[in-house]
Amino acid sequence: MEAVTDLLRRDPERALNQMLSAYSGLVYHAAAAVLGRSSHEEIEECVSDAFLVIYKSRERLDFSQGSVKAYLCATARNLAINRLKKREGAREVALDEFTQSSEETESSALRNLETEELVKSVLALGEPDSKIILYRYYFNLPSKQIAKLLGIQPNTIDQRLHRALSKLNRLTKGGSTL
Repeated sequence: MEAVTDLLRRDPERALNQMLSAYSGLVYHAAAAVLGRSSHEEIEECVSDAFLVIYKSRERLDFSQGSVKAYLCATARNLAINRLKKREGAREVALDEFTQSSEETESSALRNLETEELVKSVLALGEPDSKIILYRYYFNLPSKQIAKLLGIQPNTIDQRLHRALSKLNRLTKGGSTL
């Protein structure tokens, strides 16, 4: 599916159709893992929005840092998290309470940068390690399910996960590179 990244820039409509047919189920699962299976309509909206975001952002995305599939799943997950936050915090808030101080805004921006750097570091691990970490920590999948998805033995998943986390720890702490 590597050709999708090139196709996304040359013939975006055709690429969108290919992405929809290849990744709709996986992207649905990414949103459902956050929202729960009972909110089918919200999940469908997150899935649609994720494909739309990637489609509209196709010129700005750096596909050398991650695959179309990874961007789609991460986008769907983030959209689902935002929906969940809105759902849970759907109470009326006074404007004074809603306005963040400059310190809170700066702190929030720093957290977003740290998250972005962490995702880049995870993607830098390469496959299948990056997929194993994403499936485990973003989608909360157990080793057996990850093993089925990747066609690897469950004990190998656990070993690779341990090694990948060690590499990631060194990488994020400014230690040696991969």
